[in-house]
Amino acid sequence: MYLIFFGFFAAEGIIYPFWPTWLDSLGFSASQIGLLIAAVYWPQVVTGVLMTYVADWRVDQLRLAAVLGFAAAVCTLLFCFMPVRLWGFVCLSIVFGGLWMVVLPLSESYLLKRDKQALQNYGRVRAVGSSAFILTSTFGGLLFAHYGQMWVPIVIAASMLFTALACLWLKRRVTLAPLQPHERTTKRPDWKALFAHKGLLIAIAAASFIQLSHTLYFSTASIGWGAKGYPATAIGMFWAVAVIAEITYFAFSNKVLAYCSPLSIVMVSSVCAAIRWALFSDSDALAVILLGQCLHALSFAAYHSAIMRCIRDHAPAQLQVFTQGVYYSLAVALPMGLATPFAGYLYDTQPQWAWYVMALFALTGTVLAFIAYPKMRSATDDSTNLYSRLL
Repeated sequence: MYLIFFGFFAAEGIIYPFWPTWLDSLGFSASQIGLLIAAVYWPQVVTGVLMTYVADWRVDQLRLAAVLGFAAAVCTLLFCFMPVRLWGFVCLSIVFGGLWMVVLPLSESYLLKRDKQALQNYGRVRAVGSSAFILTSTFGGLLFAHYGQMWVPIVIAASMLFTALACLWLKRRVTLAPLQPHERTTKRPDWKALFAHKGLLIAIAAASFIQLSHTLYFSTASIGWGAKGYPATAIGMFWAVAVIAEITYFAFSNKVLAYCSPLSIVMVSSVCAAIRWALFSDSDALAVILLGQCLHALSFAAYHSAIMRCIRDHAPAQLQVFTQGVYYSLAVALPMGLATPFAGYLYDTQPQWAWYVMALFALTGTVLAFIAYPKMRSATDDSTNLYSRLL
């Protein structure tokens, strides 16, 4: 699992900070870049749900993740040979997103099974993935500063290939005996059973609004810092600071969840996200950027680990992978796919007010988490209530 997450987030460490700057170097505007980034998320709304449902039923999730990783690497290399035209890049981005963005829910659901049975620690594995993000974002900045942006898709493809190979290696080496017995070949899971868990679904909706508030940050932050005179090396370091904060939180996330209810953490996370975007709206000073990047631990890592715990403990047993797919499709892909073009437009027209709009989206997560709390609490036995310690 460590190798899979290392490879996946090594690719993400290039995609998030440098994919927008690479597109910018090709001559695309901020609005067009927002559209191209959004196109990556559109297909996951469908493929994420369908493929994870199939993984719960008939297909081994690690083998499927390996196939998708290989295909995504090939697709990424095709960007190097495509004519630089907006709609051609949009179409290829859709294919790319339909392949690569499903690898994480497939891998993460497998990790959650192992975490629940104390075979691996979810937070520590995610921390290793975040460490890979730091390495590639930092050294990627140095590489691209010296050799140019043309290397961006090549490095991403190499990381994807590594991820696919790690999935195959784990499939060969790890016995499935400690995990729950396979149910895929006996009976098709009833996907409608998930709707009985209303508290979990509302919690996922809360996460979707916090994630939505990150769209401006993911699509335009690197471009904005570059426009203010920060070099590629500094931009890579800014992202590294954010992920160092993320690693720190993930490393202790299980201990935090032992004392705080997941939904209370989601509420705190949404407020911290709003504070972070307010900081970015007022200043591009180095100290403000670094403070905002440190808040990534609370604006992202906190709510993500809390929602993972909710899914681990409250998703139907026969729909664990599917629930993970629903989370990434509806709480990540859908808001990112819908809001990223809007975020690019706001950045072009109202760059300062755009951050306050993101802050309002983040605070909506607090309201939804508050609504989800009594519903999820009522679904939990009082003797083993995970949420009774706080609120």
